[in-house]
Amino acid sequence: MLAEKKRFIIYELGLLTMKAAFSTRDNRYPIYNIEIKDQHKKPAKELFRQVLNEVETIYVESISSKDHDQYIEDTANRLSDEIGEDYLHNGRFRVGVAQKLINMHLKYLWCAGIINEPPHCPIDGRIRDIVKQDYPAFDYDWISNDSIDEYKNALETINQLAINKGETYAQWELGVFRRRDDEI
Repeated sequence: MLAEKKRFIIYELGLLTMKAAFSTRDNRYPIYNIEIKDQHKKPAKELFRQVLNEVETIYVESISSKDHDQYIEDTANRLSDEIGEDYLHNGRFRVGVAQKLINMHLKYLWCAGIINEPPHCPIDGRIRDIVKQDYPAFDYDWISNDSIDEYKNALETINQLAINKGETYAQWELGVFRRRDDEI
């Protein structure tokens, strides 16, 4: 029964992950090709679920930051190659969206006690706005970003904030993240 409970939780966390990773407010950078109707997205969604299954397997053991960067870039390229032309906006699964998908799933799995602390944290608009309070020039836009180097540069800034607090990326982000509608 324990295995069935774990499978259920991991599946549900995957749904939350995909919702978070694919929710964008910038109409210039949608995830999907605008001609694709929701009922026709099943093959793409199955491939995204496959990535989440890989994450669950790969990250059972700790992974280096460098290997994590490479996995994000490889995932963006693989998804672009496999479904880009048919399903994705401009044929690309951008690096920024890949990092959000992978890092969000890792955050959920970590918080659920399924894996150890992940090497990075998800970077989205909310985290960008928090970072900008200390570093006004910080302008990482996860929705449009398609450069692993820009992602790594953004992480360097976040790392400085985390180090200043005596925390890791993941610990810092978990402590500062609040949903926009949670503010009073």
